[in-house]
Amino acid sequence: MAIVQLDSFYANQAYQLWDKLLHTHSCHYKPIHKDQFLTKFLPQDQIHSWVYLEDDIVIGFISVVTVKERIKAYLSMIMVDPKHQRQGIGSKLLDYAEHFIKGCNLYPSLDLVFFNPVQFEWIIPNTNQHDHPNAPGVEINSPAYHFFTKQGYQVFAKQNSYYKLIKDYTFNSSIRLLIDELHKHKITITFYDADKHHGFNDLFDDLKNPYWKEEILKAVMYHEPVLIAEKEGLMLGFTGPLRVQSSLRGYFAGIGVHSKIRGLGIGKVLFASLCMELKTLGAHYMTLFTGETNPARKIYENEGFTIVCSWANMRKEF
Repeated sequence: MAIVQLDSFYANQAYQLWDKLLHTHSCHYKPIHKDQFLTKFLPQDQIHSWVYLEDDIVIGFISVVTVKERIKAYLSMIMVDPKHQRQGIGSKLLDYAEHFIKGCNLYPSLDLVFFNPVQFEWIIPNTNQHDHPNAPGVEINSPAYHFFTKQGYQVFAKQNSYYKLIKDYTFNSSIRLLIDELHKHKITITFYDADKHHGFNDLFDDLKNPYWKEEILKAVMYHEPVLIAEKEGLMLGFTGPLRVQSSLRGYFAGIGVHSKIRGLGIGKVLFASLCMELKTLGAHYMTLFTGETNPARKIYENEGFTIVCSWANMRKEF
């Protein structure tokens, strides 16, 4: 028995193990082709992967990602062949990966969280293969959650994944009333236009979310529509960008309203407008995830979005 670095020689066996275990979770990962598997797991720059061998046969696999710019290390995947589970192989693989991270003398912890640049699509349960692009942590109702807890990993946040069919979406009466109220304050929902609107940097500095700012800047660069709330040209809030994926999922990056203008229902109207515009573009459904304590969840729930899976963000500090 030995733990060795994943390479092209063992890649086919590792892929077969992945494919074998793909449907063992209640939230199923979406199948990927072998070339996609290699892109996600074959060691390169930030990616570090190892296999557990018995008689030169791959029976276990683990992969981590290191991001020096963030001073962060992420656990992407760990799996053991069902015939060899409960024999300590998963623990040995995890110990090996942790020892590697500690040896880098740079990363203070190993995280299981949605910020990992290596992401996995998964299928929403009880749907016609409707998918979400990222599993944001460890599924709480899964053996993996108990495994990591036993290995000393602590939960530092919980995420809920939401889902709703929107192909027949319409504004409800409360949203229509809010739109009228916002008009009285001269606040309207429209598409962002850099030549007409100002306050972009001030809004995102106030929101303190660099990932949102990066996402929206890219969208503007590629001329993707972004919904905003504005008053006399001043940008007060955002949502988007508007994008429909090949699966007919309406994309959702985030929603934010400037702290100086909250409490008027701008966030509710922005999100409802996003659902409407995505439906118009041909989206059939939407998925999103948010923290369990995030007040924004009320916006999604008021629009009929329901929780389909709950996740734990877990961390082991060194």
